[in-house]
Amino acid sequence: MSTGIIPKPTIHVYKEINEGKFKTTKHYEIVEVENGTKKLSDLININADRGFAKSAPNFWLKIRVGKRWVNFTGLFKTSTPETYYADKGSNNRKEDLIIVKFMDNEKTVVIYYFRNYYTANLDTVLRFIN
Repeated sequence: MSTGIIPKPTIHVYKEINEGKFKTTKHYEIVEVENGTKKLSDLININADRGFAKSAPNFWLKIRVGKRWVNFTGLFKTSTPETYYADKGSNNRKEDLIIVKFMDNEKTVVIYYFRNYYTANLDTVLRFIN
């Protein structure tokens, strides 16, 4: 739900590991968390969508739970280059907004996690983080 005031997101910064090992999947390890406690796992992977989901995201974000990769959410293109958005919630409710920004030729990923905040108007949020 949007209240008009954009809250401070928890910012996760990840660096690529196993560079070039996989063709369509990139693995990342966390290097920094700002503005709160970690909302994602220490390791994530981002892979290109292969066209199996009706929602048709550009990428899939997976988190590491124990020894397994678990789908976390799909990533969708925004009007800003190299920047994608996602939502997270329960019972098909959009409760949390997630903005994923690729930097340094996809070697760094910055994830802005807005807990208990979601808006369909991404322009104001994108201006806030850029």
